[in-house]
Amino acid sequence: YKQFVWLFCGLLIFIFFQFVRNQVFYEYAYILYLILLLLICVTLFMPAINSSTRWILIGSFQFQPSEFGKIIIIFALARFISDYKDTFKDNQLIILSFIICLFPLLLIFKQPDYGTGLMYLLPILPMLYWSGVKFKILSLYILPIISMLAAMNLLTYYIWMVFLIFVLIYHKFRLTTIIFNFFINIAFGLFNAYAWKYLLKDYHKGRIIDFMQSIFNPENSNLMGIGYQAFQSKVAIGSGGFWGKGFGEGTQSYLRFLPIKDSDFILSVISEEMGLFMIVTIVITFLVFLYFVIDYAQRLFNKFYSLCLIGFCSILFLHIIINMSMVSGLFPVIGLPFPFISYGGSFMLTCFTMVAIINNIINNDL
Repeated sequence: YKQFVWLFCGLLIFIFFQFVRNQVFYEYAYILYLILLLLICVTLFMPAINSSTRWILIGSFQFQPSEFGKIIIIFALARFISDYKDTFKDNQLIILSFIICLFPLLLIFKQPDYGTGLMYLLPILPMLYWSGVKFKILSLYILPIISMLAAMNLLTYYIWMVFLIFVLIYHKFRLTTIIFNFFINIAFGLFNAYAWKYLLKDYHKGRIIDFMQSIFNPENSNLMGIGYQAFQSKVAIGSGGFWGKGFGEGTQSYLRFLPIKDSDFILSVISEEMGLFMIVTIVITFLVFLYFVIDYAQRLFNKFYSLCLIGFCSILFLHIIINMSMVSGLFPVIGLPFPFISYGGSFMLTCFTMVAIINNIINNDL
């Protein structure tokens, strides 16, 4: 019932944004950004729900500003990149773009909500690439993240660092750039230990450890503890087959073997009851939608609007890929919902708002 209410509100939002001037998004991008920072700060003083302060509570009404912040951060980045692409050098533009995302990101990590915080960072690179920044330069900012992840295993880290040197030489960077980036990657590798000890919560560590064990040492996975949800999700997906067991016939969900079945792991229920056929249908539907949005984005002459479309596509696509990887055991559980399908009011309205703005831009500026 509540989800139908959110769905109705989403349709009203979609209609409302068709009557909003597109110039408003550009003119008020920075003001909205400052309002976002203020609202996220307010959440830190709210009562905790499930050990997290993500919501502003007004009576029985809950509002999660960080969800709508995904839209605002795209506006802020799109305006900054479109205004200063020809003013700053590529490295300066990348660093300043990351700084724009850094302030809300730190506040969101304080809540803590690492999954949503991740969505503030990931659209930066696609938007910068779309604006004309060379992938060769962007790769220098991707490599340290890989180094930090590789440092979880010493042998993997050594192999990666050797491979890194070959990559830097292959792209014909200057010797000073190669040396500087080599030490930067070493620093990020060392930062892994600090992040593991001081930044991650115990349940985050448990999820990562169980994920690694499920890949390299399945018999030692904690199937009845921290890994229970992910294990039951894979059972549900596998038991559905191609056509599924039938609507309402899923044993994993209705017998409550799958605890979080309506939000982050909704695809597991769909796969069990409607099979691989329905999952493929959902994925193809989203991919066709994203394809046409990107196709329209390259036809727009206005850089700001074009970057907004790419930013929104990036958020929706990353939500889809990460959520599907999470429920199928290809990625640790981090709590990212699936667009338009997962239960949740704030995220549902965020998705409707993004699609509404996309539709508005395409209809009025193509």
